[in-house]
Amino acid sequence: MPYANEYADKTSHIDIVKNPEIQKFLSDCSYMIEPTEADIKTICAKFVVPPICTDTLPDNLLAIDGSNYEASIRNDIPCTRIGYVKIGNLLIKRNQYNSLQNGSTFVNPFKVAALKENNSSITFALPSSNIKYKGQTTVRDGFRMALDEALYEVRTNSSDSSTSLRTTLFHLASYRTGVFMQTEVGTLILHKCPSCDAEKILVKDIAEEQLCPHCQNPIYPSDCLRIWEEVTDAVSNQSALTRFMNVVEHIFAIHYIRVIRDANPQSYVDVLNNLCFFIDGPLAIFGNSAWIHLSIMKFLYEINSEMKRLGKKSVMILGLQKSGLVYDYLQLVGKSLENNSIYCLEDDFRYKYIAFDKSPSSSTFGSETYYGQDFLFKTQSGRTFVFNVPYPFQDKQNKVDFSLQKSCIDNYENIGAYTKLIEDFECELYENAVVPIALSHKYTAISLEPGSKVLDLLSRSNI
Repeated sequence: MPYANEYADKTSHIDIVKNPEIQKFLSDCSYMIEPTEADIKTICAKFVVPPICTDTLPDNLLAIDGSNYEASIRNDIPCTRIGYVKIGNLLIKRNQYNSLQNGSTFVNPFKVAALKENNSSITFALPSSNIKYKGQTTVRDGFRMALDEALYEVRTNSSDSSTSLRTTLFHLASYRTGVFMQTEVGTLILHKCPSCDAEKILVKDIAEEQLCPHCQNPIYPSDCLRIWEEVTDAVSNQSALTRFMNVVEHIFAIHYIRVIRDANPQSYVDVLNNLCFFIDGPLAIFGNSAWIHLSIMKFLYEINSEMKRLGKKSVMILGLQKSGLVYDYLQLVGKSLENNSIYCLEDDFRYKYIAFDKSPSSSTFGSETYYGQDFLFKTQSGRTFVFNVPYPFQDKQNKVDFSLQKSCIDNYENIGAYTKLIEDFECELYENAVVPIALSHKYTAISLEPGSKVLDLLSRSNI
């Protein structure tokens, strides 16, 4: 690494260019390339016309998106940082959106402004490198405390702790099996104590401080997310912030469903039947928090079973991917596909054409992370999308059968509605974008200029 204000030698790359070992290394590498004509024919044959949507589309669309940033406290000590995670929730009324033009070629700007009013965001502030929170011994301990406090304080009803994000975490933990199976209501079992590594520690959904029975150091319910394992004292904790942002976006969606059900036990199916969640990214949880994906899958299966029993369609959750191998591959083949066509991605296809650097697993793609299935879709207007919808299964116990069933488009009852919503809300603001995600991101993203500078100044002036 160079010193500050030290410039590199303009000829230092020559040794690399002439190095025969480097040249051999590069010649031994391969990468995803444009498919052949034969491949294109095979791929195009996989796509079918989407089912026609005969049901009434949900009128309420809730888009959830997140952003994060590490603010520097002092220029002379750049390793001193505060982390911010911002989660935006934007509610769009479909009928209100459809009335924007009202037969005219121009959009009414006042109606656009009204459309953006149902926007709210929650910001989590977390201690990062070289910051101790409330006198905690380490950055990691302060991060754990601040994270748990934040989840406990974010509530649908400020006076009712049972409506907190943290209680939703307990609810999701109740779907775990095996050694982490909940032994009593309102409890969960931690993987281990962050202080002494003692395993299988029980914690309760209470406001009071809880201590590890082995080392008597504080433990927190949110330790079950295991975000703290990526937190260090002296370097950037950007990875921990990103992991937290990823998991809390999905927890928010489940939190809303849980609260709607608890607050409207007699009519919640009608509310959920008129609602669709848009989540930025795949329906998957990565990293040490990945266990939650299976709890979400079981929770949704339980809710949807009740919805069907009462004559309603399954809860609609749409994850929209804007990057990744599948997205990149769709851009390669998109021009060859027929408009208004869709493909429910199969594992064999993924491993053969897309993730060619991996051998097919003995189970199924995303078996430890995904709770939704990938679909490749080309709209009637010619735009291409990769989107996820929840698996309609309770679990993945039979891996072979699950791998086959998840790739059958007939198992997904709302596909016609999902594709119709995407077409209704596709926009030209960004490449292959939809309005709910685009607007949600607009009000959530922390810009490098001037947003990050403002957060830097805010952090410096208050510490």
